[in-house]
Amino acid sequence: MTQPWTVAAAVLLLVSAIPARAQAPVNPNASPEARALLQTLYSISGRYTLAGQHNYPNHIARWTDRAYDLAGKYPALFGQDFGFEGGADKDSTLARPALVEEAKRQWRNGAVVTLTWHAVPPTQDEPVSFRESVQSHLTDYEWRELLTPGSSLYNRWCAQVDVIAGYLRQLREARVPVLWRPYHEMNGGWFWWGGRKGKDGSAALYRQLFDRFVNLHKLDNLIWVWSPSPPGAGGNGPGQLADFYPGPEFVDVLGEDIYGELKTSFYEGLLALAGGKPITLGETGAVPSLEALKAQPKWLWFMTWSEHVEMANPVETLKAVYNAPNILTRGDPRLAEPLAAIRNASAEPAPEPVTPGATPEAKALLTRLYGARGRGVLSGQENDPRAVAHSSDRVFEVTGKLPAIWGQDLGVNEAAAARQAIVEEAKRQFQKQAVVALTWRAARPTDGEAGGKLTDFEWNELLTPGSRLNQRWCEQVDAVAGYLKQLQEAGVPVLWRPYPQPNGTRYWWAGRKGIRGSAALYRQLFERLVKHDGLRNLIWVWNAAAPGFRPDSPGLYSDYFPGLLYVDALGVDLEDGFFGYRRDGELAVFGVGKPIGVGLGSVVPAPAMLAGPQSRWSWFLAAASDWSSDAQSEALRKLYADPGVVSRAP
Repeated sequence: MTQPWTVAAAVLLLVSAIPARAQAPVNPNASPEARALLQTLYSISGRYTLAGQHNYPNHIARWTDRAYDLAGKYPALFGQDFGFEGGADKDSTLARPALVEEAKRQWRNGAVVTLTWHAVPPTQDEPVSFRESVQSHLTDYEWRELLTPGSSLYNRWCAQVDVIAGYLRQLREARVPVLWRPYHEMNGGWFWWGGRKGKDGSAALYRQLFDRFVNLHKLDNLIWVWSPSPPGAGGNGPGQLADFYPGPEFVDVLGEDIYGELKTSFYEGLLALAGGKPITLGETGAVPSLEALKAQPKWLWFMTWSEHVEMANPVETLKAVYNAPNILTRGDPRLAEPLAAIRNASAEPAPEPVTPGATPEAKALLTRLYGARGRGVLSGQENDPRAVAHSSDRVFEVTGKLPAIWGQDLGVNEAAAARQAIVEEAKRQFQKQAVVALTWRAARPTDGEAGGKLTDFEWNELLTPGSRLNQRWCEQVDAVAGYLKQLQEAGVPVLWRPYPQPNGTRYWWAGRKGIRGSAALYRQLFERLVKHDGLRNLIWVWNAAAPGFRPDSPGLYSDYFPGLLYVDALGVDLEDGFFGYRRDGELAVFGVGKPIGVGLGSVVPAPAMLAGPQSRWSWFLAAASDWSSDAQSEALRKLYADPGVVSRAP
């Protein structure tokens, strides 16, 4: 395996002249790939301009492909946006998993990835419309609250940006450097984040995002791009750049979004502010003319906005620009060779748990889950809390094999003695080479009962730190943490499935959409168990119910998902045994490459639905059962006899 530090060295061998003015990234801990890419960009600046193409979220790579159709070459930059809308809209947030996978593919194919985000104001929840939300306005009071750590609006903002951080982390783990262009055109007044001058204005929000992404989430794969609009004349135009500049210590590349004439004043003004940093055309409609680029050679790239590649550009003009000697496209060896060096010198990605400082055993378990996909699905069996291993033993009686995973539920109202028995059995099963999976179907913190729902008032109290109901919940969680900690001390990692089926209707924690809904409770549990109780042995599984088409079917994954920063793996319960079509594809795409598992009911599917080279399942976990009927026993024997199903020796 190549060491990461060799990335920069390899690039230096291929790039003929890294200018002396090249600067280090503003993130002192930038990844080798980000450093090498920035060095490559410095080597290009003033000599060549990269052709770039933006795509709407739900269009994935449509306009990149269209640029190829029209110009005969692929653009060097692949641009995308994380979106804000819902459903099938072109700006749909539902496209995020697919567009991240496409960004990985584009990087492997030789493109540079640049991402932006038309963020929703923290006063609202996704999905929203463009004019009523992205182009809305915060009051001065709301703006001050947004910039005040600990305020409710600041906390809502954190929850929103952490969702995006999860996707960027997936790109970091795939060793993909990203030109990150947040809060663009902030010197204009048409977006909620824009139009505020001074140290506590729009630039402060950019710096706040920088701090959270760099210092908290360690998104070291980002190259930070600040891209305002060119300053306008009069009182109603975009403001002067210096009034909105976050500062050179927060910006790697400066850009301007220009949809009209490339005025000399725009170019020279940005160069003066950049102080030697590269400058770019963050967005354009028409591609810049070759005459303009000859007069203004330091534009490092241009990025045509989506359909403008066709609407605003005659085909012959586009071809002329894409084929000009000073324009670099994706296949040009002057760009392709240094980018290939970065990719080839990167260390192989290793899965990393979402828990900071995860135990070695937890890391090994996560690695095993990643390795199971398409190679051998791990068999699993849940057991009744009152008979801690009965169902697993019954599988052995029927098939002659033991499940690879031993599962239990820490229970709704189980007594301390019953939970302790589960812990002791978990230790014993782990010693026998079983993976330990624990579900927590928690009792209501209001009264300790299993069923029923919370009122809206009770739900808000539950999520309010310091409230009486929140304190009761903390006591409930800490009690369960005590049992989990015993397993941690014994070196037992746990496949941890708390609050299952949040998108269903069966449980008290389920069925609440949005940023303060079921996903918030999952995140709150993560924070409590990890930061307060110090648990590092958990592999966190977000386990949903399978969405359906009936009005009473479980809801869409996206409405209840806590975000990739809180999830190591994803699961789905198919309690009715319905396998009319493969159910792994939709969950695998939604999970952006994280391991996925399936919960089975009393009906065992054919092995082909779970195992084989095309399967994306890492494990299955069958519900507690006696497997007493002839049909069940025969289906179970066929499943465990399949070579793609992994069991363990007795």
